[in-house]
Amino acid sequence: MDRRVVITGIGVIAPNGIGKENFWKALKEGKSGIKKITSFDTTELPVKIAGEVTDFRPEDYIEDKKKIKRMARFSQFAVSCAKMAIEDACLDLKKIDTQKILISLGVSTSAMDLIEKEHLKFIKGKHKSISPYFIPSGAPSAGISEIINELNISECNICTISTGCTSGLYSIGLAFKEIKEGNIDIAIAGGAEAPITPLLIEGFISAKMLSLKNDQPEKISKPFDKMRDGGVLSEGAGFVVLEELNSALLRKTHIYCEILGYGQSAEENIIEKGFEEAMKKSIQNAGILPSKIDLISAHAPSDPFLDYIETKVIKKIFEEKAYKIPVTSIKSMIGNPLGVAGVLQLVAAILAFEQNIISPTINYEYPDPLCDLDYVPNEHRKCEVEYCLINSHGLGGSNSSLIIKKYGDQ
Repeated sequence: MDRRVVITGIGVIAPNGIGKENFWKALKEGKSGIKKITSFDTTELPVKIAGEVTDFRPEDYIEDKKKIKRMARFSQFAVSCAKMAIEDACLDLKKIDTQKILISLGVSTSAMDLIEKEHLKFIKGKHKSISPYFIPSGAPSAGISEIINELNISECNICTISTGCTSGLYSIGLAFKEIKEGNIDIAIAGGAEAPITPLLIEGFISAKMLSLKNDQPEKISKPFDKMRDGGVLSEGAGFVVLEELNSALLRKTHIYCEILGYGQSAEENIIEKGFEEAMKKSIQNAGILPSKIDLISAHAPSDPFLDYIETKVIKKIFEEKAYKIPVTSIKSMIGNPLGVAGVLQLVAAILAFEQNIISPTINYEYPDPLCDLDYVPNEHRKCEVEYCLINSHGLGGSNSSLIIKKYGDQ
């Protein structure tokens, strides 16, 4: 069975905007969401900045205040963002056979805010004050459980995916395959992350994955720039509603785009090979020639090595045309929300289709001779785009690439 899969709903919780309109406005204007950390005291930490979502109010999406209190932040993000996408798709779950629905969530770090809070009680000897919700709310699967409970649905298909920074895009790739093969008709898929905690920041610093600069936070993340010296940790969520084409047409709902292909790969140390395999598989799965791609949403976390490797692989696959394809990195504006990044990249690409505008890679000031492609520097560009390749790379060797196309009847 070979069915067409489209996206009909979008949900966004990002450091530079909640909701697709606010998110897109910030991207188009090159507005960064990276700022000084406010959720805890950073006095003893070398890194004092992050992509915090400071204007998020879970009570705007979840009525039960007791439920909110027991939930970890990533679960609050997941539930709120999934509901946002469902509403955007005008999807009435009561009218759908739930056995034909998949809810898929990608998460890489789980409930570290809750885990660190409860562990602090433990080491202080306050054993009796440890929350009875700690275990069920702290598990990676908690996000899916909370979504199901909030939506009040049963007998649906569920999946929690944890493959590092590729988790969110992987969850969408899985949903795409399940619909395409006829196993389900509708999927609510995406990612949620809340990794901005003292312990995780120290861990990322130890792994030399973060920039140690703190002045002018909005200028620290600079993918492909010669002066880049590491990424910026961030948080948020992104969800989309995927649907079999005929289902979407029958509902007469808005169709954002069509998913054509997905590719993933695992690797052992050889990052270049993994990037290349995932990109090639997605193009092959889409059944198109590389020459069709006219926009690339790069993984590009502002890492000196990874940005170079991704550039190198793009040039290898697309050859001379690589220099004519706009390559953008929204991490310049949102930092690195780990497993959510690929989903937010997808949303940015979808909105580029809708608006005929490509969002910029901001903070690009000093060209790197090793990164010499068209990175849409600093200002958005008016340009009609039809095919987009989205890349995601995960710590530990996972790689995911997704290809989407502007929707057309043919």
